[in-house]
Amino acid sequence: MFDDFWAASRFSPLHQRRLGDRLRDFRPPPQLVDPLEPPTPPVPLPRPNDRLQKLFRARRSTREFTGEPLSDKQLGAVLGALSDDSVPSAGGLNPLRCYAFVHGRAVRYDIRRHALQDLGPAPDDLAQILGTPSTPPLTIVLVLADKDSFEKYGERAGRFGLIEAGAAAQTICLRLAQEKLGGHLLGGVADNEMLHSLGLPRELRVATAIACGHMIT
Repeated sequence: MFDDFWAASRFSPLHQRRLGDRLRDFRPPPQLVDPLEPPTPPVPLPRPNDRLQKLFRARRSTREFTGEPLSDKQLGAVLGALSDDSVPSAGGLNPLRCYAFVHGRAVRYDIRRHALQDLGPAPDDLAQILGTPSTPPLTIVLVLADKDSFEKYGERAGRFGLIEAGAAAQTICLRLAQEKLGGHLLGGVADNEMLHSLGLPRELRVATAIACGHMIT
């Protein structure tokens, strides 16, 4: 059943265009009161102002980057956000895989060894696959190889995989903020085209991708 959901929500270049039309035409209705808000009065809480909270505030979601490439040190810092067991994984099965497009190449990031493996040139139509107006300096792609998870947890493994990918994406975005870089999550990646560009089989799942780079100031 989760496979049915995944297939129904899979994107292609045609779906990207349809989503663009839908977003252009969408007008949210005005909402003055949250329908889920209870009648009890809100009680304010003290606001944190520690280093972590300042990092939250420093995070920037941006779609425009300078042409400056990331240094090896910055690349190591950003991708290293996934190492050292920083992301929870149901049953320790670690279905999450990380790939990237950087310096015109497609690479695999080995989370355990904190190392890159070259896969070949990035596709010429990468921006179209990502659904972005131009190719970002760095694109991180999070993929789920979750066959073992489904064998252990059944349909619930679908939720567990998305939780793991979401935690990984948040960790990466916080590292981007620490490095004074910008980025944004890409919700319209063309699934099969992305897997093909990385040389991966279609039974894997593209959980999300993150466009990263130096912010325009």
